Amino acid sequence: MAGRNVIQRAGSGRNRFCCARKIATFAAFIFLSLSYRPLPAQTVPDITGDWQGTVEAGKGFGIVLKISPADHAQAGKEAWQGILYSMGYGGARESRVSSMTLEGTTLRFTVPPDGSFEGKLGADGKSIAGTLKRGAVSYALTLARATADTAWPIPEATSHMPADETPEFEVATIKPTDPNRTSQGFHSDIGRRIFCDNETVDGLISFAYGVHARQIVGGPAWLNTEKYDVDGVPDVMGHPNLEQMRDMYRSLLTSRFNLTLHHETRELSAYVVRVGKNGPKLAKSLGDPKGLPEQTFTHWTPQLMELRETNATMAEFSSMLAWPLERPVVDQTGLADRYDFTLKWTPDGAPADDPNAPPGIFVAIEEQLGLKLEAAKVPVDVLVIDHVERPSEN
Repeated sequence: MAGRNVIQRAGSGRNRFCCARKIATFAAFIFLSLSYRPLPAQTVPDITGDWQGTVEAGKGFGIVLKISPADHAQAGKEAWQGILYSMGYGGARESRVSSMTLEGTTLRFTVPPDGSFEGKLGADGKSIAGTLKRGAVSYALTLARATADTAWPIPEATSHMPADETPEFEVATIKPTDPNRTSQGFHSDIGRRIFCDNETVDGLISFAYGVHARQIVGGPAWLNTEKYDVDGVPDVMGHPNLEQMRDMYRSLLTSRFNLTLHHETRELSAYVVRVGKNGPKLAKSLGDPKGLPEQTFTHWTPQLMELRETNATMAEFSSMLAWPLERPVVDQTGLADRYDFTLKWTPDGAPADDPNAPPGIFVAIEEQLGLKLEAAKVPVDVLVIDHVERPSEN
């Protein structure tokens, strides 16, 4: 009996222990049920609207980015779409951006054909600080969210000048180059502005007449030492093409530098372009056979040169090659059509650490175009300076 009582008491304790454990488990379940709250879904920042900022290059140009939600979303990302306006002197250029995504606070998009942007959204959602790239050139760009009161007006998009127009500078400023200026070259701004910086008069003549500097003969010593900046707009509405820009500079040289010259043929050291042994590898252009070419160095860096030719003759291509080859180039291909092609090469002296880099220009022309470059002494058209003066007052 006593033993049974002990057993019964022990059994009662076990039952009490089990009951207590069940109560504790149930209480914990109730506590967790009451205290659990689902984590809020991660909020995607709202970046729709207008953003604007200024690129500090040259005299600067404005950027306006209009963002709206795209029609679809990607896994883990919110997809967006947008239109980017580049605003310069007297006009705007509109580009529809592609591949716009916002990952966390990082905004990325591309601007065809060779532009891109990457930036970080500020903590207050009112700014995006990043880098705008165009080809091989990068610009720091901070975009601020625009309001109805601060939004910049977007000027009408710039149209092309009629091809049959022969423009001159309506007004042009010519001044000696600041010795501290490092930029150089001829520029066609987004609007109507046409300008160059850090150029000698030799350089102005070379550009205006489409010849190499070695094809300019005579003139005073300062022709190749004194440097000038030119800034102005054409007297015809619209954006000029390359040949129309040359028209403008030829007129400027005549009116402001009192330049007179004549043509002669002289034998010079040059390169000649001929068809390679396996024939040309060129696609005939589908453009207007009587139209003007589009010739653009899309890359001009110590690591890569890329020349894009559209609707170009071999003579026009040869003339363009004179710039990187630093001597006149003469067409002897016998090819009479117009062509579309892109030529890529690695400049001399570039680092040889990229196994995928294109070859040098001589090999690239043969492999990519089926042409060949050869050094030769040949008759070349030269410009003989009869008279030139320093520029007249603005």
